[in-house]
Amino acid sequence: MTMNNKLNLFNIGLPTSEDLNTWSKDCIKQRLDHNISGNLIPFVSEAPDYELNENMVALYDFHTNPIKGRYQSVIFDKKAGIILCQKNSRQLINHLLKHKLILGAVLQKKLQKELGFYYRHTISLGEIAYFSLRAHSEKHTSWIGLHHMQTVQQENGRVTFSYQENGYSYNFEFEDCAPNMYKRLGEAITHNHVLGQMLVGYAKSHGFHLNLCKCRKNSLVANQEYFYLTKIQNALNLTELAEEAIEEFHRNYGRHCADFFDIKDWQINDHNLIYRLSRRIKSIL
Repeated sequence: MTMNNKLNLFNIGLPTSEDLNTWSKDCIKQRLDHNISGNLIPFVSEAPDYELNENMVALYDFHTNPIKGRYQSVIFDKKAGIILCQKNSRQLINHLLKHKLILGAVLQKKLQKELGFYYRHTISLGEIAYFSLRAHSEKHTSWIGLHHMQTVQQENGRVTFSYQENGYSYNFEFEDCAPNMYKRLGEAITHNHVLGQMLVGYAKSHGFHLNLCKCRKNSLVANQEYFYLTKIQNALNLTELAEEAIEEFHRNYGRHCADFFDIKDWQINDHNLIYRLSRRIKSIL
């Protein structure tokens, strides 16, 4: 089969055959690594420049054993179908953080710290949440578009996320995943909910009326059974969180400068003048 060099210009969607509604790494290897069957060909394309977006349902990382010897990621996209990408999961996630999100991972980490959560598995946007099957600290992992998933089950070391679209059901199975998955999911879903409420509150404080999309109400991101209610009540507002994240960035910058110039007796207060001067750009005067 000859792969398309870019995504088709129309929506392809995912396969609708019942024998193609369950996927795992083994299934992907079996179905895509060699000769792709005729009923699957229309749904598969190559996208070397694919960028993660809200239509991403699942991302399987194959960096240690690439599909066809060159594709390090296989992405299931609700509109574009099954994508073969030469970038690994780490590269795709880093591009999202660096080029698509305000403050990148800084705000995400800061909120996780403020909530007192131990695990870090999610990239939260309020309506959208990307969930990793292993912690962020690991270089490569598979990911799930949590905002698409209705249910999750864990049995015998295997985690299965279920997704329904236009009357069709899909199951995405993962074996290489972290333990205590339900606790990790609870922290991730609460993290996403809190950030979403912060965004709504911030918009209202400036005269805008922002409401999170009701279409997410049946997905895991809105499943209140996973909420840590005490954590939700103690959350900061978005402005305070962003200010603390920026201050922490400057403190880290000061530490790195001290290390670079081998300043042994450097203290945090030594950086205060530079920090104040650098913040003048925020003033209109």
